Amino acid sequence: MADDDTGTILELYKTVVEMADRLSARRAGANTFFLTLNTALAAVVGIVSSARKPPPHGNVPSFDPFGLGVTAVAGIIFALVWWLLLRYYRRLSKAKWDVINKLEERLPASPFSDEWKGMYPDEKLPDSDEKDSAVPPSRNRVSRWWKHTKHREATAVEQVVPFVFVLVYLVLLGRVIHP
Repeated sequence: MADDDTGTILELYKTVVEMADRLSARRAGANTFFLTLNTALAAVVGIVSSARKPPPHGNVPSFDPFGLGVTAVAGIIFALVWWLLLRYYRRLSKAKWDVINKLEERLPASPFSDEWKGMYPDEKLPDSDEKDSAVPPSRNRVSRWWKHTKHREATAVEQVVPFVFVLVYLVLLGRVIHP
């Protein structure tokens, strides 16, 4: 490979790595936004729950079921949108890392591929003839999540959080429907 080609590939490599870093920052920003949104919604649930209607019979005040139901449905929608956005970021990130790993094959050093080899020493990188040769086996969407390892990819773990909120909102909705 000519020095001119190496220089061009290196510039492309630096650009793609920077883009991948920005994508990670955007994903972190989205996580912060949705976590804040759900925390605020939890505060609204507390406020709505404390705004009790006067009791029709007896002296036990009741909750506003409509307000709690709307809040629960809104929370479920927010959590599902969050999860869909995380899936989108994960697919986009995978595509960027595919490009980075392909470019590393043409450079004298492969720092990111070497890092993955260090994180997953028992797994070999696929041969260049394999379909997704630029993606180490540990980058597969679900396989890493289900294996019994000490390390879990942050992207797999962070996708669980919206479903925790969905469960909380479903419990709240259940409380509204069947008090």
